[in-house]
Amino acid sequence: MSTPTTSASRAPNDKGMPRAQTQRQTQTQYPAQHHEHHPAEAGATQRKPERKPENDVRTLREERILDAAAALLVRWGYRKTTIDDVAREAGVGKGTIYLHWKDKNELFLAAIWRASKQLSDEVIRRIQDDPDGGQFHRLWAHGMTAILTNPLMSAFMRGEADIFQGMVGALDPATINKLFGNAEDHFAQLQRAGVIRADLSVPVMTLLMSAMKIGIIYVAGNFTREQMLSTEELTDALSDMMRRWLEPADLPGNGAAGKRIMTDMLEKVNEIGEQFQFHEREAHS
Repeated sequence: MSTPTTSASRAPNDKGMPRAQTQRQTQTQYPAQHHEHHPAEAGATQRKPERKPENDVRTLREERILDAAAALLVRWGYRKTTIDDVAREAGVGKGTIYLHWKDKNELFLAAIWRASKQLSDEVIRRIQDDPDGGQFHRLWAHGMTAILTNPLMSAFMRGEADIFQGMVGALDPATINKLFGNAEDHFAQLQRAGVIRADLSVPVMTLLMSAMKIGIIYVAGNFTREQMLSTEELTDALSDMMRRWLEPADLPGNGAAGKRIMTDMLEKVNEIGEQFQFHEREAHS
């Protein structure tokens, strides 16, 4: 026997349909009135501030630490500067630095390689803008002038030999050999292009110019201020010496080949530095 409630639910409405069926159709036809959510409206009232990608945050933090390391290398030198000093200067915890670099040598090398790349990029820009930039002696002139704009690199020229010693001591022999090999390869290219004399030995040129660079670094730290030449005087003297020693009497009329070879040489140095740092970080991780 049906209950009164069941009978009422089955009673037809004014359209001749059972009331229960009418209620089910109403719920099916209009669910959005009760359940639909509007993301746009919610976003307008609950928008969260955008967060920088983790990689961007890490890169900015690395740059801040490298800035601090470079400043302290110039101020105190390689041996006296510690990881604690860099952490204080950068405003980060000591442990944060070790998230990026395994030790002091790796951090300082990263700062020096970054300064070296900045210097190379500036020299490349100057060579390309110089109508005579394809001549080898102009490479030395632009290199010396660009050093003045780079505090860490100019510390070398002021006689901060321990920065150079620290850098060389931290490099592996394979990287040093790559740097020498890069110089020899490009000197040979410059010879074939007629930019430097063909009668000179490439290994001899590489060795003597390397010795000259190292010698200038060490001499600056052992001569008095009165004895040492200014950077401008040194630039002019070295440029003139390169012109007389290395370049042929008749230079090529078109300097495009010289610009291309010297630009490639500097870019290759940057690439060697990046490869070294990559392998160091791979070993660290």
